[in-house]
Amino acid sequence: MINAIIYRVIVIGIGFLLFAAGMMDIKNKQISRRMIVVLLLACCAILPFRRYFHILDMLGGMAVGLCIIGLAVISKEQIGKGDGMVIAAVGIAFGARRCFLVLSTASFIMCMIAIGILLLKKGTKQTRLPFLPAVFAGYLLCVVL
Repeated sequence: MINAIIYRVIVIGIGFLLFAAGMMDIKNKQISRRMIVVLLLACCAILPFRRYFHILDMLGGMAVGLCIIGLAVISKEQIGKGDGMVIAAVGIAFGARRCFLVLSTASFIMCMIAIGILLLKKGTKQTRLPFLPAVFAGYLLCVVL
């Protein structure tokens, strides 16, 4: 019972941290390393309270974020390394499947926003959009489901 309460509190805390990171991403187009470290610590703190914990699931979730970091390097920062670090932290906390759900939802949301921006001629294909607010929306969907 107490484990479930602690789990929920940490999940809510991670949500607030993701929201703050998303606001930081909108405002500054980057996220501070301090915020990434705090988010990573919060995501690691949830591990003992997960009902089903499997080390391979956690490593798979982290690998998803590391792949995003690799894509950031290959694409010369078209997607930021900070985004990949945040996704890796979420992957550590929730495992590979839920991390893919968060990432898929965020990608779909950003795709719809990008199409809207292009159709309304408010930007070009070179316009940089903040990704972490969409990650927060994907996180909310994952927590609700």
